[in-house]
Amino acid sequence: MKKRFAKNELKFLGAFYIERFISHLVYFAPAFWIIFFNENFTLTQISILFSVLAISTFIFEIPTGAFADLFGRKSSTLFAYVMLSFLLPLFIFIHNFYWLILLFTLWGLFGTFYSGARDAWTVDNLKYYKRKDLMHNYFLKEHSLIMLGMFLSGILGSFIVAKLTINSIWIFAGLSWLLSFLFLLPVKEHKLTKEKKTNFKKLYSQSKKAINYSLKHKVLSFLILAGFFIIFRDSFGGELIWQPFLKELGFPIYAFGFLFSASMILGSIAPLVSKPLLKKCKSEKNYLIFLTVISMILSFGVIIINNFYTGVIFMLLGLFVINLFIPIENSFMQRFIPSKKRATILSFNSMIISLAYAVSYPLAGLIADLIGTKLTIIAGGVFLFPAIYFYSKIKIKEKPKN
Repeated sequence: MKKRFAKNELKFLGAFYIERFISHLVYFAPAFWIIFFNENFTLTQISILFSVLAISTFIFEIPTGAFADLFGRKSSTLFAYVMLSFLLPLFIFIHNFYWLILLFTLWGLFGTFYSGARDAWTVDNLKYYKRKDLMHNYFLKEHSLIMLGMFLSGILGSFIVAKLTINSIWIFAGLSWLLSFLFLLPVKEHKLTKEKKTNFKKLYSQSKKAINYSLKHKVLSFLILAGFFIIFRDSFGGELIWQPFLKELGFPIYAFGFLFSASMILGSIAPLVSKPLLKKCKSEKNYLIFLTVISMILSFGVIIINNFYTGVIFMLLGLFVINLFIPIENSFMQRFIPSKKRATILSFNSMIISLAYAVSYPLAGLIADLIGTKLTIIAGGVFLFPAIYFYSKIKIKEKPKN
């Protein structure tokens, strides 16, 4: 029987694995936040709030990514964790729509301090210890632990919300970020680039160089462009559309918590399937194209759904494919990013993702109001055609950057 962990894997990555699992175990807010906000606001208003979150992330990703590259990925990540642990419980007390816009803006801002920075911290630590061989395993296992934690969080959250109130989701959301801070605080950062004194001019220069590098790179540019359209499809086929669609089909409201947990357990086992599937596809490029085609078929296949049993199957299959996709795509992109630009380039990618969400969320909501949720999910499949095109344009001739 093969060992579950390679030599010294837990020594270098154990804290990161534990942090991911424990923090997601108590972060059960995603299973309930649409219901929470829907008590006081329409779905249109909710989509605007999440669009504000995406816009805020878009605006602040690059400067905060450059900050992490220049001042330290650990400092940037831990700062984000502390601020989010204080911010999220405020949702219990604030119900004014315009004040919520401010909270969602701050949520996006603080989130950008760890997006990109945390992965850059982990990857550079592995390179420092000359253990790049663990990188692929790290992304796969991290994803499995996140999904397992969220599976259990759905059950835990149902119990806590039943015993307390739905407001409790924000107390535990804040606790999850505080736990992340405490688990990673003792972990050292081994940067491969020397930190420097800096100013806004240097931050701008670092950002500009990273963006230019990404846009000119023949692999990164196509991955980023394909990802933009993948996100569009995600808005048209995500929880904002699927939950009301299943509700229209008669799916019981109380059962959404169990559905959330079911989707998470599928996500936790997806990386175990991705390794042999990647071998069958022979390359990451073929793997990403194959899964995108499957996602498109599932989107168009929604046309045959006429009961919530079939709807649940299609939804879970779609989520399973997404979870097969994410860790391999992340690992593939990391191969072509130089260390000194890593956090900034990852932040640029997150910025593009945020832009896609900012545009697609309101658009999906509007189309759902006009033509219905079922046709909206089907329409989302159209956005996967350009994603397949950009993946097909990838040609790996250059040597990946270290």
